Amino acid sequence: MMKQTFLTICLIVYALPSWGENLKKAIDEFFPKQEKVYGVKIIGTEKTPLKNIKKAAKILNQWLDNNNDGKPDNELVIKALIKNNAILVMGKTEDDLEDSFENLIYALDKANINIDNFESALVGLISDEPNIAYLEETLHLVTQVGYANAYPEVFGEFKGSKISKAMDVARGGYFETVPKTYPKSSWYHYYDKSCDYACMITEYFYWSLSSLLGAQINRYEEISEEWELNTPNKMLKDKLVMGLLKDEKYQIPNKLPLF
Repeated sequence: MMKQTFLTICLIVYALPSWGENLKKAIDEFFPKQEKVYGVKIIGTEKTPLKNIKKAAKILNQWLDNNNDGKPDNELVIKALIKNNAILVMGKTEDDLEDSFENLIYALDKANINIDNFESALVGLISDEPNIAYLEETLHLVTQVGYANAYPEVFGEFKGSKISKAMDVARGGYFETVPKTYPKSSWYHYYDKSCDYACMITEYFYWSLSSLLGAQINRYEEISEEWELNTPNKMLKDKLVMGLLKDEKYQIPNKLPLF
């Protein structure tokens, strides 16, 4: 739901091409506060409160170990997150993160590393945003870098995957770009033109799972312009995505993380 831009964001989810020594030094310099959750890094600027980084780590841990047995529920998802170098990046304010990224870009340019390679999965959140935003952005990391790569034919963020077909039904048809209006039959109608088709799938996965787990029960007035199936009972209408979310072989979380 957060607008996807690059230098105006304060929590970013993205996949890096590789961890070269120059890249590691640059990131360590400008994002010195770091945590790891099953090998997945969370990094923050110097000004980012450590408590916020630990809060994000706690939420991410519960998405990955939803049954709380001390190990990840789905090893394929963990492997995909690590293979694609998934990172959660946090900043105290927009200006804080913008300044840090400008310095990081300069450092990477000196190391002949192309910053354009980093922009495939960017989403944003200021570090002191409310709890619901932490749920959203950490889940985005898990789905768009983890599930989408672990099960591309099912959760891949492209036309033809099973979740894309479910989303097309929810939107009332296939729309590569945001339409002027959505059909009356739709229950998912996102009008942010900065969000491409892959981004729409990311948001659809979030809305579906979070609604099924009860996170949106009291938010209908706030979110209905974008998403209408805000309760577990209403989610029964979306049979296609329910079939995916309930399929035990994917080990999709079945309860919300606790704060």
